[in-house]
Amino acid sequence: MTDRKIIVKVPASTANLGPGFDTLGMALSLYSWLEMSLPRSGKTVIELHGEGLDGIPLDKSNLIYKVAQLVFAEADIEIP
Repeated sequence: MTDRKIIVKVPASTANLGPGFDTLGMALSLYSWLEMSLPRSGKTVIELHGEGLDGIPLDKSNLIYKVAQLVFAEADIEIP
């Protein structure tokens, strides 16, 4: 099996700047990186790296995992 993976880079932003409410935002030099691949073991593994990640679930209740399931289903890609 070849190692195939998807890497997504998501920029951080902030909104609600002063009197601009929801019309003004600011890009930040911060990013979230998401890497997905098919594990050789066939088991779902969620690893988090960085600060402020306490309390984020490491099982299939993780929101990113749920969204990935929807994306793969929409693309007709079967995953274990």
